[in-house]
Amino acid sequence: MPLLPTRTACAVVLAFAIGCTATVNPVTGRRDIVLMTPADEQLVDEQATQEIASGTGLVSDPELTRYVQEVGTSLVKYSPRQDVEYHFDIVEMDEPNAFALPGGHIFVSRGLLLLANTESELAHVLGHEIGHVAARHAATRDAHIKTLGLATLLGDLLSGGADEQPDAERVSGDPIARYARNQERQADAIGQQIATDAGVEPSGMARFLTTLDNYTKLTQGFSMPQTYFATHPATHERMAEAAARAQAEAWKNGSGETALGGSSQSYLEARDGYLDRIDGMSVSRPASEGVFVEDRFLHADLDFSLRFPFGWTTRNEPARVMAISPKRDGVVLLELQGPGGDPVAAAREYAEHEGLVLQRGTPVKIGDLPGFRAAAGLRTALGPLNTEITWVAYNGRVYRLIGGVRGGDLRKYQGQFRKFAQSFRPLEPDEAKSIEELRLRSAYALPGETLAQLSARTGNHWDLTYTAVANDLFSQGPLREGQRVKIAVMEPYQAEPVPPPEPVAVDAP
Repeated sequence: MPLLPTRTACAVVLAFAIGCTATVNPVTGRRDIVLMTPADEQLVDEQATQEIASGTGLVSDPELTRYVQEVGTSLVKYSPRQDVEYHFDIVEMDEPNAFALPGGHIFVSRGLLLLANTESELAHVLGHEIGHVAARHAATRDAHIKTLGLATLLGDLLSGGADEQPDAERVSGDPIARYARNQERQADAIGQQIATDAGVEPSGMARFLTTLDNYTKLTQGFSMPQTYFATHPATHERMAEAAARAQAEAWKNGSGETALGGSSQSYLEARDGYLDRIDGMSVSRPASEGVFVEDRFLHADLDFSLRFPFGWTTRNEPARVMAISPKRDGVVLLELQGPGGDPVAAAREYAEHEGLVLQRGTPVKIGDLPGFRAAAGLRTALGPLNTEITWVAYNGRVYRLIGGVRGGDLRKYQGQFRKFAQSFRPLEPDEAKSIEELRLRSAYALPGETLAQLSARTGNHWDLTYTAVANDLFSQGPLREGQRVKIAVMEPYQAEPVPPPEPVAVDAP
């Protein structure tokens, strides 16, 4: 019996297995086979949004978030798809990323805002992501989207999809859905049209792709080549296509602007306006979420200090702070359980919620603070762990300090686990004063000053090459007098202490 071609066979099987439907694509007007209903798109969107907020985290800067939302909202009325509610947020990522969820949630990273130089660039990036939603790219992707579960769909703005990967790679690789190369091209075109229709200067996409290409060369040593198995169009290819569309719009509107328009007075004014809006934003994860000073974790707003095991790899996440042993068989975690002042009651509550059997439970003192310690078997994202958990009450809250061994005897790291828990204490005044954070600022070049001289004079913490890339400059040669340059400056952190939570009212029996 002859075999059906792979894509045809897949379509036939899926039609019986999960009930594919053909719908009219709001962008192309063609009938597409889709594997997700609008209700499915909303469900994935809501679940993934929750995972992003609790896992990677959202930037807690209301003014900056409001600005991104204003830019995004100004574009959505020109989207070919109006049956979804669009939302815009900033995700806590150092890398320049943007991604869209199928139900209309669109995210840009903190790193992308730092790399962009005008509102036009930001608008074209947001337009690109609106284009993915409008064209229902996630819904038309393939059967993997149907089994994605709670995956976050973290599709990098410029690192496309896995459409051309060999089948073995697609089955065994990362389950996060990625967009196909032709979908990236389509999203570029849709986004550029949306931005242009909204009155945005048309060269923003080409300019941002140029900056991103320079960033890629800086961080990876090359710009992405075009090959048969490349997961997205080469950046140079997309730059050329975006520049051609921008030039066509310029000719159509009679503006006489070049496609990149980088030396025009209007560009400099637009750049000043954008830099004013992002001035003061955090360059890295903000100190309001706590900072590591070597192996000690300091949280000024919650007023505590904790020492993690020396030499372990630390991570600061929105829901927890953790460290993993060099052999990756041990872990310690700090988690905020919630309001309260009784560690024993907190342990009982946690055990009931997680279905745990606590063993060898005993009250302990953590310095002058009340605590409770017990052993338990715990299932985590890292796999099953043999754990020792210490609950400690401080300032109206109960914290959970977990030490776990994966597939081994708890005694292997028990000494370190207990030192970890015992190190929890109130923040000392000198520690609080020592906390700093990197913030974005601008500096203006003095007559004849080079970028290296400006960086040295202003205490810029970015290296010279990244500073040049982020400002669309060459690192050599003098700057123009008064030229505005983005820099990263270390500044003292001004803590905003979090008041103790209100006690939870309990109804009388």
